[in-house]
Amino acid sequence: MTETIGVIAALLSAISQATAHALLAAGRDKLVIRGLIGLTGLAVAAPLTLWVPLPTGVLWFWLLASGVLHAIYQLTLIKAYEGEDFSVAYPLARGVVPLATALLGGLILGDRLSLTALFGVALVSFGLVFIAAERRPAYSGMVAAICAGLLTTAYTLLDAHAVRISPNLWTFIVWFFVFDGIVMSTITVVMRGRSLLPALRQEVRPGLLAGFASLITYSTALVALRFIPAGSASAIRETSIVFGALIAGVFLKEHINSRRKLGIALVAVGGTGVAFWR
Repeated sequence: MTETIGVIAALLSAISQATAHALLAAGRDKLVIRGLIGLTGLAVAAPLTLWVPLPTGVLWFWLLASGVLHAIYQLTLIKAYEGEDFSVAYPLARGVVPLATALLGGLILGDRLSLTALFGVALVSFGLVFIAAERRPAYSGMVAAICAGLLTTAYTLLDAHAVRISPNLWTFIVWFFVFDGIVMSTITVVMRGRSLLPALRQEVRPGLLAGFASLITYSTALVALRFIPAGSASAIRETSIVFGALIAGVFLKEHINSRRKLGIALVAVGGTGVAFWR
C-alpha cells in the first residue's frame, strides 16, 4: 500500500513539475519568478507550522542543508534556462538524474531495485540524454544544465534521507517550504535590489502560478521519497518530460521533431515500467 502511495505521488509530481519548470523558463526575470515560488511556498507553509510537530534534533540540520542545496540548484537551473531553450536544457539537466540517483541511492540509502526496475530507470535516463544530444547546446547552457542535474541527484538523496528519518512526514514537508521560501526570497531581494519592484509587477502572475505548481510538485515528491526508492521516484518524476514537451510545443512554440518524440517515448516506457516493475 505504501509503495502504491509513493508511485501515485511521484506521478502527480511529474505532471506539476513540467508546468512549474515551463513557467520558470518562460519568464523574463527567472530569478524573480523563483523568488515568488519560494514566497508562495512560505506563505502556505508558515501557518501550517502551528499544526505539525516541530523538527527535533538533527532534522534541523538536514532542513538547513536542504534549503542551501536547493538554492544553489535553483540558481544554477536559472543559468541553464537563460543559456539554452527549455526543450534542450530541461532534458539535459534531468538526463543523468534517475540512473545516478538509483545507483547512489543503493550505496548511500540502502535502496533496493529489481533488475527490471533498474532497466526502466536506465531507459528513462537514456531517453532524456537522447533528446538532449540532438544538437550541441550552447556552452554556458550545457555546463549549467549538467551541474543542475548533479545537484538534483544530491538534493534528492539528501531529502530522501531526511524525510525518512523525520518522525512525522508533514513536519519535514512543511518546514522544507519554510526554509526554501526564506532562503530564495532573501536571495532574490539581495540580488535584484531596486529593480525588484518593477520586476515583481511584471512576473507576479507566472510566479504565483509556478509557486502553487511547485508546492504540488515537491510535496508529492517528498511523499514519494518517503515510501519508494529514490531512484524509482526520480525516474517516475522524469516522465514530466512528456508533459514538458507538450508545453514546449503548444505554449512556448518550440519545435518537437521526431527524434525528441522518440526520446519522450523511451522516457514514458521506462517510467511506466518502473511504476510496475518495483
